[in-house]
Amino acid sequence: MTLQQLRYIVEISKCGSITAAAKKLFIAQPSLSKVVKDLEEEFHLTILRRSRHGISFTTEGLKFLQFANHVLDASDALEDYFLKDDGEEELRLSVSSHHYLFSIDGLISFLTNIPEGTPYTIRMHEGRTSQIIRDVLVSRSQIGILYVTELTEQFMNRLFVKNNLEFIPFHEFLPHAYVSRNHPLASFSEITTEQLAPYPHVCYEQGSEPKQLSEEFIIPKNYSKQTVLFRDRSTMLSIIANTGAYNLGTGCLLPRIVGSEVASIPVKGVSGKMKIGWVKQKNAPLTPELTAYIRYIQDSLDQSITSRHVPAMIAMHSERTY
Repeated sequence: MTLQQLRYIVEISKCGSITAAAKKLFIAQPSLSKVVKDLEEEFHLTILRRSRHGISFTTEGLKFLQFANHVLDASDALEDYFLKDDGEEELRLSVSSHHYLFSIDGLISFLTNIPEGTPYTIRMHEGRTSQIIRDVLVSRSQIGILYVTELTEQFMNRLFVKNNLEFIPFHEFLPHAYVSRNHPLASFSEITTEQLAPYPHVCYEQGSEPKQLSEEFIIPKNYSKQTVLFRDRSTMLSIIANTGAYNLGTGCLLPRIVGSEVASIPVKGVSGKMKIGWVKQKNAPLTPELTAYIRYIQDSLDQSITSRHVPAMIAMHSERTY
């Protein structure tokens, strides 16, 4: 076993396929497959399960991945500590999140309040629900920011329990539609899913993952017949700002992140709220910098709620644990 082999395994987990990982690592796919096979033979386990739908990590493979992340983090920390000229301790923060504006807004506040000259390494990973949970599970990220609803709560709670994770809520939100300021529905104080039906629905690509892991609020019946799938926030915001398309989310629009080209409108007649929160490994301690970042996210959400005066949003301060 080598550190390079472990890095290859971690890259496969990030990419979700051997082909994509090989391309990113600039090595041949057969060579990467051989690395996996060699490690499986060395440790007498099966790391990857292969099917016609692609690859997935086995239970043993996820545990191996967790150890691989620990070893690589320890290796990086060793180099950082002893190769620093002044030996000064570095501030570290690693977070995985859905494509939420408030998580970026909180990060901006965090960065602007770091004392000048402080060395730091910050990692922010945005992606699918399954990747967020996996990042926290294997210690690639300290916390993961996501949401649950009444429709997904049982599924998600089972997932958290199975992976020994705990979910701590920030707030609950009624679903909102994001539309262009020039959209025909932009002047409405609230809208229905029937009113949205004629317009294209833009959402993050989910692949073959179950709908319970969707990044957007799930409407039991899909009213839109036109769908645009994408993977990054800037594409989504550009499409919404320049077309009649809409996206569903919390409604938290933060001016310094998104500007004034997009509006959010409450969607009525839909049962259930979006419970936004964060997950971490049970019993995992919170570092001072992580506690500060969580506080900045809470401040960002509080400011968004206060500025819009939306009474349907329920602040869950009593459930905060930091």
